[in-house]
Amino acid sequence: MTPTEQQDRERIAAMLANPAAIDSTAADFRSVLASVDKHGRRRWLFVHTIPGFWRRRRQMLAVVLIGFYLAVPFVTIGGHPFLRLDIPGRRFWLAGQAFWPQDLSYFLLFILLGIIATLLAVAVLGRVFCGWLCPHNVFLEMVYRPIERLFQGDAFNRARQARDGSGGARRLATWVAWILLSGALANTATAIFTGTEAFKWGLIVDPVAHPAAAGFFAVFFAATLFNFSWFREQTCTIVCPYGRFQTVLLDPHSLVVGYDQQRGEPRGKVGATTGDCIDCKLCVAVCPTGIDIRNGNQLECIHCTACVDACDQVMTKLSRPTGLIRYASEISLAGGKRQLLRPRTLIYAAALVALLTITGFRLATRETILATLLRPVGMPVLVEDGGRLWIRQGITISLVNRSDADLVLTPRLPDEPEARIYLQHPTIDLGHDTRIEVTPTIDLPKERFAGSDLRRPLTFTDASGSATTLTITLRSP
Repeated sequence: MTPTEQQDRERIAAMLANPAAIDSTAADFRSVLASVDKHGRRRWLFVHTIPGFWRRRRQMLAVVLIGFYLAVPFVTIGGHPFLRLDIPGRRFWLAGQAFWPQDLSYFLLFILLGIIATLLAVAVLGRVFCGWLCPHNVFLEMVYRPIERLFQGDAFNRARQARDGSGGARRLATWVAWILLSGALANTATAIFTGTEAFKWGLIVDPVAHPAAAGFFAVFFAATLFNFSWFREQTCTIVCPYGRFQTVLLDPHSLVVGYDQQRGEPRGKVGATTGDCIDCKLCVAVCPTGIDIRNGNQLECIHCTACVDACDQVMTKLSRPTGLIRYASEISLAGGKRQLLRPRTLIYAAALVALLTITGFRLATRETILATLLRPVGMPVLVEDGGRLWIRQGITISLVNRSDADLVLTPRLPDEPEARIYLQHPTIDLGHDTRIEVTPTIDLPKERFAGSDLRRPLTFTDASGSATTLTITLRSP
């Protein structure tokens, strides 16, 4: 195939990918999605692929991210899972550390860290998460669409097969590969919740022994196959709130994938005295959401840099400087100077450092034993023993052992030497990484109350001398 024929074929692929892009200036691109026609019907995108500098780097990053995802159920730290969402056991494992429902404050800190990190990343790097790190785009652009191209050919062939209904065997082979891949992804997702023990031969979920896991696998498998085989770019443009959240956070100094209008306009054919853009529409053909980047920054743009590689390739063939479409800020594209250090980036960075410091301190000073007062057991009563009046009260306490060692705990009230604590056994056996509930009954001399309630520290001490303290309220009947 000659270079001219190849360019003609790519141009046809671009037109088939998005008919509205033939006259993109007439399209109401601010209020109408590129993947939807004027009647509101889905316009199927046949995305062209061009190798280039940025795509190769996205591929290398994708290999790392996909490898990490597939391996994470098998990774352990100190014998504990690196990542596990143990819902029946009410535990969340992260980096070998167990977090319990009582650790809600850590969860809130992690959420705040994610929000502030997103604000800073968008202010500095734009929608880098969407184009480079988002699992949806990583798997769609680096796995599912390459499988489609492997069996059905390039965008021109896929468009032709869709138009005339040919290529049935090729589509069948594509679906078989998609089903196998979706099953592997569903296996990994299920293993994050259940561990690998829920699978026979490491591949098939045992529905009899693990019915909940089998149900989750089926739902995740169906959702994955539906998303990557049919829904595709609509996840980014219709469903995902994260992309919209990032879009509204952009400012003129944020890094975006942008078209240099000053250099590219007016558009014209090769050889004409015009700007550098020859209106080949190859940037539209390679866009996974079907937009024309020359219209400016748009909601659908995920900053994947596919259009950058496409345009750079055309500029190289024409012996013109690359970078007509490039990473830049809106203000630099307009001829101004981008400011990296500005009030919002400084505020976001300071907030992120503060949160990281607080989180690190909380994790470093995390207690081995977590004690939580749950509820009283009945009402306090007045009893007589040895010619003396005592107030007796039962309480329920949750104890969590975060360590790797089994503990034997002894409860006591250090501020009340006359207090008597009754348990089924004199000590409490608390296994490693376990949670139990205990219901001690506490007797305290009536004269200690003096007509009011008492707040006293209740300590649980193990054989090594380490202790945790819980403040309880003892009430007068």
